[in-house]
Amino acid sequence: MDLVSFDPRDPAVSRSRRLGLAAARSFRDQYGHLDVPADYTDPTGYRLGTFITTMRDAAKAGRLEPDWTAALDALGMIWDKHDAAWRSRLAAAADYLRAHGHLAAPATTPVGAWLAEQRHLAATERLDPARADALTALAADWRLPHGPDWHRKYHLLRAHLASGADPSALTRDSQLGGVKIGSWLGRQLTTWSALADGQQQLLTALDLTPEANPLAPARRARRTFEETVQLLELFLHREGRIPAARETVRVDGDTVRIGAWLAKARTKHRARQLPDHHVRLVAALFEGDWTAEDAVLAVLA
Repeated sequence: MDLVSFDPRDPAVSRSRRLGLAAARSFRDQYGHLDVPADYTDPTGYRLGTFITTMRDAAKAGRLEPDWTAALDALGMIWDKHDAAWRSRLAAAADYLRAHGHLAAPATTPVGAWLAEQRHLAATERLDPARADALTALAADWRLPHGPDWHRKYHLLRAHLASGADPSALTRDSQLGGVKIGSWLGRQLTTWSALADGQQQLLTALDLTPEANPLAPARRARRTFEETVQLLELFLHREGRIPAARETVRVDGDTVRIGAWLAKARTKHRARQLPDHHVRLVAALFEGDWTAEDAVLAVLA
């Protein structure tokens, strides 16, 4: 019987109603839902899939009586299968959010692939506004404006600090779950001006700014004159010549402008501004006048 155009006074309608509701209740009790396949026939031979499809058609046509609608709603009737499937995936996204603190799920996972599809639909203005609102209510940054990798690492660090971890314990070598979070944070703080406002705001919320940088290296103590003379001596022994004005050497990751330093020491000595004990230290490396451009190295004398 076509229930879209049923006659409520027809006794067959009441019987069909009883059978349909009973079969629907039995299915719901067994499976926990009423997402019935269209071709499903229950163990008694009742074509429940056809009944459910017919009910949907009747409701869509505005021909289903309120008491039928109420009775089916009480069983968890799924009137729009496509919307029900979407809501089911939204629930899965909510579960992921609770577990991970973000919606940057890898696109290789079912929930990640679905979220990527929703972002694409939103970007092309093809996502229903109500669905976009539902996702926004779930997580304001569900569109991942700064890229999935950035959001994943940010939330990983946020959860770490929220657990009570001391930010000052972070180093550039710090790792969280195999992720090099220390080097990532270092890049954010050293390229701060290039970050988007939203990125700066998120990091500032964790008190992670260039000014409060827990990864900032301790200031290197200024190298003493005596220590620089030792570097000059090493250079002279290694190169067998006086360093050029713009020549540098690398020491412990630091660049020392050894040529410019020697030129400055010569200038200060000529102006009688270099202490005598400093003069003696440098002079010991040369034969004769060490301020001359053609000064002879002691190691070559």
